[in-house]
Amino acid sequence: MGVKEHISFLRQFSKLEWATALEYRANFVTQSIGMFINDIFWIFLWFLLFQRFDTINGWEYRDMLRVFAVLTISYGLVGFLFGNWTRIARFIEHGSLDYYLTMPKNVLLHMLAKFNYYGLGDLVFGTAMVALSIPMTKLPLYLLLVLCSILVMLGWVIITGSLAFYLGRFEHASQAMRESLIIFAGYPFSIFTGTTKFILLFIIPAGFVTGIPVQLLTTFSWKWFFITIGFTAAFFSFAVWFFYRGLRRYESGNVMAMRG
Repeated sequence: MGVKEHISFLRQFSKLEWATALEYRANFVTQSIGMFINDIFWIFLWFLLFQRFDTINGWEYRDMLRVFAVLTISYGLVGFLFGNWTRIARFIEHGSLDYYLTMPKNVLLHMLAKFNYYGLGDLVFGTAMVALSIPMTKLPLYLLLVLCSILVMLGWVIITGSLAFYLGRFEHASQAMRESLIIFAGYPFSIFTGTTKFILLFIIPAGFVTGIPVQLLTTFSWKWFFITIGFTAAFFSFAVWFFYRGLRRYESGNVMAMRG
C-alpha cells in the first residue's frame, strides 16, 4: 500500500468508527470527560509543586505546560486513531492476528486502527495547553515535534509488543514497558543526567517523546533538531521492520500447527 492508499483506508475506517461512536454517545462522552479530568489532576499537582519551587533544575512551570502540550496531544492522537496499540502482544499471544492476515490491507496499520474515545479528552486538554504555552510563531515547529513524538511512542509500543513473537507470553511486560515510557515522559527532563539521561534518550526513548521537543521549543538547536528527526525516522523504521520480521515467525507457526 502506498501513502494515498493508507490515507484512504484511514478515512473510510474513521467514518465507520464515528458512526459507532454516535450510537454509544454516553460511553463516548464519559471516557472523554474522564481523561480530561485526569489530565487536569496531573497538571494541578505540578502547579502545586512549582508554587513551592520556582524552578526544577532550570525548568519552569511553563516548561511543564509544554510537556503536557506535547504529551497529551501525542498520546491522545495515538490512542484515538490507533486504539489497539495497547494490544499488540495480546493479539500475538492469542492468535488474533489471523484475522488481519486474511485482509488485503497493511497488517500493522489494520491491526492498530481503532478509535478509543478517551483520546478526545487528551486532545481537548492538550489544545488548552498549546494555547497557554506555545507561541503562534512556534506552532509549525510544535506540530512537527508532535509528529516525531507520536512516531517514537508508536515505535516503542510496536517493538515491545512484537517481542511476543520471540519470547511468547509478553503481554504484561509489554504493558509495563509502555507505561514506563509515558511515566518518564511526564517528568521534567532536566532532572535526568548522565547515564539515566542517555537511557531515556536511546534505550527507553522518553526523552524524544517530550524532553527534547520541549527543549527545542524553549531554546532551538539545529543539532538536536536533526538528531530528533534522524532518531525518529530510524527508530520507527526499525519498529516496523521488527514487527514484520516477527510476523514471519507467527505465520510459520500457524502453518506448522495446521499441518500438525
